[in-house]
This record gives sequence, structure tokens and C-alpha cells, in this order.
Amino acid sequence: MAAKEKLGKVLIVAGTADAMMNYQLQLSGYTTETALNAEAATDLLDDLEPDVIIIDEKLPGVSGIELAQWIRTDQAAPHYYSILIVTHGKNRDLMDIMKQSGADSACHYDQTRAELSARVDLLLKLKRVNDKANSLIIKLSHTKETIRDLEDQDSITRLYNISYIATRLEKELRHAERFQLHLSFMIVSIEGFYNLTYGKGPNYSIKLLQQVGNDLIHLTRADDIVGRSWGGDFYIILPETKPEGAENLKIRMTSHVQEQTYGLDGDKVTIEFNFGITTVTGEVHAQMGMKEILTQAEDALKSSLLLKASRKMVKIANS
Repeated sequence: MAAKEKLGKVLIVAGTADAMMNYQLQLSGYTTETALNAEAATDLLDDLEPDVIIIDEKLPGVSGIELAQWIRTDQAAPHYYSILIVTHGKNRDLMDIMKQSGADSACHYDQTRAELSARVDLLLKLKRVNDKANSLIIKLSHTKETIRDLEDQDSITRLYNISYIATRLEKELRHAERFQLHLSFMIVSIEGFYNLTYGKGPNYSIKLLQQVGNDLIHLTRADDIVGRSWGGDFYIILPETKPEGAENLKIRMTSHVQEQTYGLDGDKVTIEFNFGITTVTGEVHAQMGMKEILTQAEDALKSSLLLKASRKMVKIANS
């Protein structure tokens, strides 16, 4: 069995028992399965995953050409099947059969007695070429996706960069406008980021930002879009989020960072967040763009910082 597996697997779909026996005799070195109609053949496809399918042009019910067409257009088929159509009509145009069916090869029945094994061998080689080509296409597709992802990412945290956030925010605004949905946008700023990292070197700043970015990903929903602006500032787009939803996220973030430390081993610090949050709803979307949303969030952040500074001054004055 092991030797047969190495040669390849062949599904034989013959219209008669005589033709079936002939094909099997010519292909004794291959692993073969047989079917006498299209329905039985399709049932065997997934289980056998043949390398080559030999199909008689004339079958009961559905013709071999129609079966080949179905195999070629089956979007669920995960494999490329090399197909050989065999015609019993001596005057049949083989090129026409291939064109109609989408088969890789066609031959007259008389030719199978001397050439079938050689034809199957060529079709096996064709399948391997197709498999390699498909594999390269998949790899290329993944490479392109990786490149696109890198273009959209901040080089330090691998969160989304400003360019992507701006584009995505405009898209989410238009979506919210169309369906009359809430949309919230949040600036999360690490208080005193430069003072926390001053004189500690770039590795320290990078590590701290990466740790904070990772926490923000885990604290937000899968549909939220988290990006980094500059320094210790992060942008978060919150689709379909009302003000109370954004406020709840703010509370979770504040509570979380109070219990964490960030930085390099042996030099960890606690951090504090400042927030700038804005939410748009209903008819407001039509008058809003990315710049307006960002300005509102920045104004909210400034107001938050001023309020915090004012409270500190009052506390100092009362002490």
C-alpha cells in the first residue's frame, strides 16, 4: 500500500464495468477508487482527495462533462484535481471536450489501453505544479497582508498608528451617521510620561509603552480600535458606544493601572491616566469629521488636566 500511495491516488468514474476494469488494469501501481455515476464520485472526493480523476464522457444521469464542470466550479473544494475526460466516440473533438468541461486532458478510449498510465503520470505532475503555485499564491497573499498590517502599525507598540486611526475614524463616523448610532472617541494619556522615563533610556520608554498598549488591548472590546498617537498618548475608537459606556471603560482603566507597575525589571513605576472623551450621536454625525472629533477629545483632555491641577492647588492651600 505504501508504494501505491507514493504514485498517487486516482478516482475512476466509468460509465461501464468493462471500462472500469480496463482503467484499473492500466493503473495497478496507483491507489484507486471507483464510481459508476456522478453522485458516487462526488461522495468519494472529500474522503479520497484524489490527485487525478478519470471520467468517462458518458455517465448515467449526468454526463462526464457536467461532472467535470461541477468539480471545477465547486468553491468548497480545497484541492486542485487533475481531470482526464475519456470519450468513446472516435470522431469527438478532444479540444472541444476540454474546453467544455474544464478538464486538463482528454483522450479517446482506444488510447487508454496503451497510454493511460503515462497520461496519469503527466497529470500528477500538473497537479503538483498547481499545488506549488497555489501555495506560493497563499504565501504571497499572507506577505502582502503582513506588509499592509505593518504599514498601519505604530513601530513601538504594534498598535494602530495615527494615519490608520484617522482613516478608520472617518469610516466609523460615516457608519454611525448612516445607522444613527453612537460613536465615542477617547484619548488616554499617561500623566507625566516624559518625567517617568527621563534619563532611563529608550529601552525603558519602549517597554513601558508596550506594556501599557498591551493592557489597553485587553481592557477594550474586540470591535474597539486602539492606536498610539505620540509620546504617552493613545487613541481609542469605540463604535456603538454611548457616553456611559465610555465612562465605564475609563473607570476600568483607572482601576486597572492603579494595581499595576510598568517598566523594566528592577525599575518599575506606577502610572496614572488622563482622559479626553467625546461622543457623537444622531444628526451630529453629518457635521463631524475626524478633526472635529479629535479637537473635542483634546479639549476634554485639557479640561480634565486643568480640573486635576485646580484640585491639587486647593489641596495644597488647605494643607
